[in-house]
Amino acid sequence: MGNRVLLVRGGELPLTSGFGRAHNATVERLESGLVSGWQILHEVNHAMDDAGTLKRLRRRWFTHPRTVKNIAIQTNPDLIHITDQEQAHLVPKNISCPVVVTVHDLFLLDPKVMQTDWGPVEVGNKNPGIVRSMDISRLKRGLHRADLAICISKKTATHLTQLMPKIPVHIVPNSVDVEARDPRLNLRKRPELNSDSTHLLVVGSEDRRKALGFIFDVISELDPEIRQNILIHKVGGESDPQAESRLKEKAKKLRIRLKWHGKVDEEKLIALEQHVDALLFPSAAEGFGLPVVEAMASGCPVLVNDLGAQNEHPPDSCILPPFDISSWKNAIMKINTERISQSSDHRPPREDLILAASLYSAKQVSNLHAQAYSKALELKK
Repeated sequence: MGNRVLLVRGGELPLTSGFGRAHNATVERLESGLVSGWQILHEVNHAMDDAGTLKRLRRRWFTHPRTVKNIAIQTNPDLIHITDQEQAHLVPKNISCPVVVTVHDLFLLDPKVMQTDWGPVEVGNKNPGIVRSMDISRLKRGLHRADLAICISKKTATHLTQLMPKIPVHIVPNSVDVEARDPRLNLRKRPELNSDSTHLLVVGSEDRRKALGFIFDVISELDPEIRQNILIHKVGGESDPQAESRLKEKAKKLRIRLKWHGKVDEEKLIALEQHVDALLFPSAAEGFGLPVVEAMASGCPVLVNDLGAQNEHPPDSCILPPFDISSWKNAIMKINTERISQSSDHRPPREDLILAASLYSAKQVSNLHAQAYSKALELKK
């Protein structure tokens, strides 16, 4: 029958959110039987709703933690897995089974300002306010109660070890359905992409950390003829209306062609990844950098800043000096030249990137997933 895991999170986040996608991938690995010796006993979460601030806070701090502990006592799982660090306060006190928490990043628990060649970039919020500060204290205490932290990248594991050295860690990266994205197996219909343009994709929120504005600065440095050849496609569901307006205005001022897609479904995202000329990912800091691996699995060329953790995934040829406008400019010019020299609209898939992405297949990641659970059991003895 195997060991039984109680999966826990807060709100039932959609797949368009990073935490939602990661939780769903965890569920799929367990339900498919790939995590050897383990099965889901029960999932604990709550619906996302429009409850008032006080009601949400009461549920977060008191009602939901009590629910989690009561269900754990009633069902007697072999292990409790809280699937993101923003719910670490849910780690029950005085519980007999081991508890693991997946740590995606520590930007909100350990905010900082990065000094880059593009200027200062705030990672996390250094002035969170009284209520949020109280919330963060609860999260830190919860993490300290956990028997093991599952970190999704080497970068996140290093950061956690520096911040909380007494917490045991085990690296289990996010998994990607590589076969579903592989254009050699499942080629999607080409979306509406003008064959006369070089199409460059950016995925993420409008936060300065994601550095879409940096891409605009790079494009603005190109010769006008090349610049007008390029169309930037912006995909991302975490919309900040003010930041969106600023970025659109900046693109207009710099005469940069921009198509703002906003939130898109999975099929449209895969179609874009399979047919655009490259993904640009200049983020200043990531816990993992899932869009990079997803694009690689789609055979899409990628360009990333040489910063953690997105630089852990692609080959060296795809990694650029962080925020070096000249290097990014030359790389984009090369992509534009290659697109012009193509004999057809269909860009051949980068098979080396598909191979690199295969390290993050559900089967490969499930082995590490099972090892993490076994380690937690051993630590609890």
